Amino acid sequence: MLVSAAEGRAEIYLRNLPVGTRAVTVPRNGSDGPRLPLDQKKRIKPAEVDLITNSSVPAFAPPPEITRKDLVKILRNRTFRQWSSTQKQFGDRTWDIMTALVRAGGIALRCDVVNALDYEPKSWRLTQPWSDLAEDLLDELLDRQDPDDVRAELSQKMEPLPELAYERKLLLAVPRGSKLAVPPGSSAGTDCWSVYDAAVSAASVWWSYTSLGKRLSAKELAAKALRGSKRWTPARMQAFANIIDLSFDEAVDKTDTEVRLRGPLVWSIGDVVADASKAKPWISLPANGLLSLGVVKCEAVGIFVIENSDTFERICMRTALSDTWLLIWSKGYSSTGTVELLRSFSELPLTTWCDLDAHGIQIISNLTGRVGRFIRPVAMEPELFESGVKYHQEPDDQKDNHKLAERMAKTAIAELRPLAEAIVQAEGAGCEQESLSPEILPLLPTLLDGM
Repeated sequence: MLVSAAEGRAEIYLRNLPVGTRAVTVPRNGSDGPRLPLDQKKRIKPAEVDLITNSSVPAFAPPPEITRKDLVKILRNRTFRQWSSTQKQFGDRTWDIMTALVRAGGIALRCDVVNALDYEPKSWRLTQPWSDLAEDLLDELLDRQDPDDVRAELSQKMEPLPELAYERKLLLAVPRGSKLAVPPGSSAGTDCWSVYDAAVSAASVWWSYTSLGKRLSAKELAAKALRGSKRWTPARMQAFANIIDLSFDEAVDKTDTEVRLRGPLVWSIGDVVADASKAKPWISLPANGLLSLGVVKCEAVGIFVIENSDTFERICMRTALSDTWLLIWSKGYSSTGTVELLRSFSELPLTTWCDLDAHGIQIISNLTGRVGRFIRPVAMEPELFESGVKYHQEPDDQKDNHKLAERMAKTAIAELRPLAEAIVQAEGAGCEQESLSPEILPLLPTLLDGM
């Protein structure tokens, strides 16, 4: 199940479920987020369930029993489709088509629970991976333009831009009369023509503005290049980033929360691949896309969250930690996207290093509460603080930090209260990570091995 859809769900037993599927509860909305459907005795008692795939499947792999015509009908569904209208559309094949799509990870089939152990289908919707890919896939299935004309138009967009000369050369080498396909050797990292077309079009517009020293927002770029400000998909974003060799958040004013990371993690969106182990010095990925779309493979032994960008980059470049640890830049107080990502790796130990000041302590305590499990701080002992170089503060700022440290000495996680006490004694002083990096960086492998 996708990380972003797992909260408030639990697997339950129902009789005669289709092979390769399982039933999970439908979350109830609560003030603190999705909740399990419980009765007055706190027992799980769902009135309805979703049937979903029971195995790990590719982001998009239509089952063989689905025809091209059927697939177009399925992908055009943007919301819930009632079972009764689905039966009118597919007739006697309805059950076989819908259960095959469930097994392939294409849909979630909502059912009413009958007599606690039986079920009746009532509606269905596309899963998040298929929904996010639907627009590009429909473009592929419905494209009736002449392939030579389409390639010529795309080549013309790249012609005045030397930065895209190699990509254009690859496209021009495709023989006339060939079907639309991504030219071999393209840096886009996709085999889907519509994703490639969108990425090249966006790169052409982006380079034309960048050469003039102008910057576009993500929506502005999409409106100009993709004929709609809301036409970015995670696959298009990553293919565009691959072509310009720059992370999406660096290239444009971003729309999705970007997570900057490095380590043994590979994100596959269909045929588009982002490898955080090979990125130099790091890779920036869209948090919502990472959580909701494609396949994430992570072989890290743990996750190390670093507060400051300079320190994060130094650790990426000057240590071998990313060979085994997934390194993540927290950007100070972590975004919701970063928190959700950390929560998704519930089986991996979490550790973090922040500034040795009142806000660094609060950042870790805040993150611990939001993630919902223990995060071990490293290199944040009172002795390091006392021997470290204290950064300059205006009197009012230091006064505020003194008050915050007093509060942290009582409310922070237990491991950081001694540091908070030391900061109180120093009247709110603080040490930045950057001032400690030369001494701490060589010790980090040993400190993390101890985790």
